[in-house]
Amino acid sequence: MQEVILMDELDKAAPVTGEWECMECGYIEKGVETRRPKKCPECDAPASALEFFSYDEEDDDWDGDDGEDEEEDDDEEDDEGEDDEIEEY
Repeated sequence: MQEVILMDELDKAAPVTGEWECMECGYIEKGVETRRPKKCPECDAPASALEFFSYDEEDDDWDGDDGEDEEEDDDEEDDEGEDDEIEEY
């Protein structure tokens, strides 16, 4: 009896939105997880070639600055200094 209640609750839940991406050609289509396209409209790949990627609500507040760029810049400066030292020898 509890399983039936849980299934009813799942049916009432909001559909998971995201994008279907064709692993054959890279085509991307917006959609919901429960409605897989029958085939890729771009290259006619079968439905099994389409993978769903959901939109994460947590990603909405992403500011684009994860600090990695700053570290890479620091590494480049260090590398330049090392190269100069090597050339002097």
